[in-house]
Amino acid sequence: MTRAAALRRPAPATAVAAALAIASATAATTAQPATAAGGAHDAAAAGHADRVEFRDPATPPARGPSTALVTIEVFFVPGPNMAAASALRMLRQLQDRHPARIRVVYRVIKSGASLLVPSMALEAHTEGKFFELIDELLPLRSALKKDDLLELARKIGLDPQRVASATQLERYRKVLDANQQRLDRLHISAQVPILFNARLARLPSLANPVDLEREYDAAYGRALDKLDRGFAPDQLAQAFDDEAMAAAPPMILTLGSADDEDRSTVDHPLASPPLALDGLPSFGKPGAAVPIVILCRPNDAACSNLLRVVEPETRRYPDEVRIVWAPWFDVGRDDAAALSMLGDAALCAETIGSNQGELTTSPGWTWVREMYAQASRIRGRKIDAIKLIDGVAAKLDVDVKALSACRARMASTTLDWVGAARRSGVPRNTEGVVVVGGRIYSGLVDQTAIQQLVEAELSPGVLGSLPRWHTNK
Repeated sequence: MTRAAALRRPAPATAVAAALAIASATAATTAQPATAAGGAHDAAAAGHADRVEFRDPATPPARGPSTALVTIEVFFVPGPNMAAASALRMLRQLQDRHPARIRVVYRVIKSGASLLVPSMALEAHTEGKFFELIDELLPLRSALKKDDLLELARKIGLDPQRVASATQLERYRKVLDANQQRLDRLHISAQVPILFNARLARLPSLANPVDLEREYDAAYGRALDKLDRGFAPDQLAQAFDDEAMAAAPPMILTLGSADDEDRSTVDHPLASPPLALDGLPSFGKPGAAVPIVILCRPNDAACSNLLRVVEPETRRYPDEVRIVWAPWFDVGRDDAAALSMLGDAALCAETIGSNQGELTTSPGWTWVREMYAQASRIRGRKIDAIKLIDGVAAKLDVDVKALSACRARMASTTLDWVGAARRSGVPRNTEGVVVVGGRIYSGLVDQTAIQQLVEAELSPGVLGSLPRWHTNK
């Protein structure tokens, strides 16, 4: 008999009876009041401590056993008049019908810029009152002001000060962002996303129990199939996440024009030898598994748009992706000397510049951002490299003497890097080159395509870095 077949069999009646007897005895023991001399009341009076619930906010609220073969994730924005109201009710009923086989994980997300009610919901989770809050919100139809929320907090036994602090300081923004990142990584867009074992449910109606039962049956069958193929129950989460990711790179059209017969969908060469990235401006954690290298002309204001297109990949995969900027231009251009000066200045800023950006933003990346911002304001005029360098240095409060000394020391470093990149196979006359996983893509500016390329590089294990949906074992 396979492990899956064994799981299909009902538990023996004697085992169920024994379990119920143990549970009843335990309940009776824990419910027994203290009646010894002095009593429980006197002991508490002598010196007692109030028990305060606390749960890790990074661990999502969940109902059902962690060993369940079907894990349902529901992503929703909590609040009055919730779009997910009917879905939450129906999922509770579905779990009641299959209590040992289903675990429901509740992932709170935000809508727009408001974090008020989502933050309160996560604070309620840390205090052990998440489901009490949701039950209070479900019947509400009108919007709640902050004072209304604090009154609601008192009603269900939450600490109003902690709730106020959570909503004011945006304490749970990272948790909300992580939940949204999971949807982004799975390419899921729906009003109320509901996942059965990491697969989006196709529900014509959120309130139809027949549709939910059908999705449950399919998910349960997929879990049994995994068990029959040798997966252990605690490996199912990773297995279903891996299955949800595309293993092959997408077909990317970037070379030539749309009418060019020589345009290739697959022949994007690997940079060989690999590009040297040490000392270049970057955004993201050093040593990340997948570097995305942006090769741009230093005075091309259009490159700032390319930075904005690529930056979300680091936010979506903060532990796996790093973006690197490198100077790139045809050294035969009339302004090659000026471009080399701008490139050298950016490389020097990486070495000596002040970092006014995020913690994962290198000094050179901050410089490059500002360089393109100032270049974009010089409309239709020839850009003076010296004036642009001085303007960026003044804005970022860079030590001018140290910058000048570095530029003298690193003169022509940019030209050397461009020459090395050319020998690695980067096309000479193209601008806006993106290198993902070592492969060269000319003129790639589509954010979706870049995300697909990154996921192909990280597949199949990227989702393992997301909040797990088997929690609280």
